[in-house]
Amino acid sequence: MRFKAAEIPKYIINTFLVLWILFTLFMFVWLILSSFKSTREIYRGVWALPKTFKFDNYFRVLTDFGLLRFMWNSLIVVLSSTLLVLILSTPISYVLSKLKFPGSAAITISFIIGIGIPIQTIFIPLYLMMSKINATDSLIGLVWLYTITSLPFTVYLLIGFFKTIPSTLEEAAMIDGATASQSFIKIMLPMARSGIISSGIFVFVMLWKEFLLALVFISAESKQTISLGLYSLVTKLTYTGDWGGLFAGVVLVILPSVVFYSCLARKFIAGLTMGIGKG
Repeated sequence: MRFKAAEIPKYIINTFLVLWILFTLFMFVWLILSSFKSTREIYRGVWALPKTFKFDNYFRVLTDFGLLRFMWNSLIVVLSSTLLVLILSTPISYVLSKLKFPGSAAITISFIIGIGIPIQTIFIPLYLMMSKINATDSLIGLVWLYTITSLPFTVYLLIGFFKTIPSTLEEAAMIDGATASQSFIKIMLPMARSGIISSGIFVFVMLWKEFLLALVFISAESKQTISLGLYSLVTKLTYTGDWGGLFAGVVLVILPSVVFYSCLARKFIAGLTMGIGKG
């Protein structure tokens, strides 16, 4: 007898989701509060509130352990990669969703196949290619890697958004004398704004926490990203038992993506609901 998800009562699913949300919020608040404690305070009372809200842990991990430099590297790399991904994927998605030409279906399928390729399986060819162009251990090389590995899913996501835009709007603009590029820039881009913002948020959040590519292709400490910086920070502070500093470092890593998503959450949800099921 097969078990179907539809047979689960809705109130059980809702209860589980509410409990999961409460647990996540509780752990996030506990993490922030613990980041203001000293190691002695944490050992004395793991769940107790901090006596004073001092920022010593944050200043220490930002300056003494170089987390500020790692955050700056990640900000440059992730913002540049996100911008490049959107610049490249938007026209590609528009062409594949609106124009039918020989090979368009094969190109679309190739992007879908690219989504399913595990990044670990292409480390060796990527490293050989990057070595030949002297792009290893380089932030520019990391931007290039982030861009090409993020393109398949972003293109597939944006194809769904462009398919929700009626073609009659584009045809009416061309009847009025607009060129294909004018129609794309003045009509399609504004109409697909929610989808583009949603894609940008998704790419930013995914790349901000990316670890494997940075670990393989970046070796110089001065060029490490926030994920590598946190990895080394965990090693150092766990060895010294500085749990307050470790919690502060984790908060600094999580906070930018949380703030970025919170500011654009409405656009993100609107974009997803507009393009869902249209890919």
